[in-house]
Amino acid sequence: MPSRDTILLIVFIGIIVNFLLACGLLVVPRLRERRRLRSIMSGTGGGAAIGRSSAHSPGRVSPAALDPETGLDLAPAWARWLADEDSRVRRYGRRATIVLVTVEGLDVLAEHLGVPAATPLTPVVANLRQHARESDRLARLGPAKFGVLLPETDEIRAINYVERVRAACDQWLESGNAALRLSIGWAEVNEGRGMHAAIEIAEDRLVVERRRDPYVEDVRAAVAPTQTRAWTA
Repeated sequence: MPSRDTILLIVFIGIIVNFLLACGLLVVPRLRERRRLRSIMSGTGGGAAIGRSSAHSPGRVSPAALDPETGLDLAPAWARWLADEDSRVRRYGRRATIVLVTVEGLDVLAEHLGVPAATPLTPVVANLRQHARESDRLARLGPAKFGVLLPETDEIRAINYVERVRAACDQWLESGNAALRLSIGWAEVNEGRGMHAAIEIAEDRLVVERRRDPYVEDVRAAVAPTQTRAWTA
């Protein structure tokens, strides 16, 4: 018959084994999720240079898939990010925020002053990158439209990003003496609001901003051909 010390040793070993198993069940899934997020976010960085490989692009994206004017990812990558983030939010109960940014009047500037579209966008993209984190994702969705995905960010924290970008970009755009204006819409993705609904809300907020500060329809007449300001960052 085993001695009392032997029984205590067996019980102690059993407790240790159960403790290790419990830790494994709690820790391993979290480690796997972190590894998956790192894989999704691989290749990100905080550089602000334009024309280089996107600082907010997956490592698997080739340079040919990037926007040649800004170095950002394009709409196909944006759609993949939103689908992945939507699944992650629903599965783990986390939050994220999408931000949509448009530069109003860019077509007028290009038409009347012959300024390449990418030139005035350079500081805009630089500011979007500068105020973003390494895990945030940026994409060019149209000639003057951009999307920013902010993982692990609720709407209140996202407003801080929006206001920093707005202040920096407005200061530069106003100094350009041209009819350019920044419009921004954003919305949170959470357990109660899916990605599709968030996109609709962000688009609606863009419309509200345009109506609040309407674009002057006769701005083409106000833009003088003699305005040849050098559009540099």
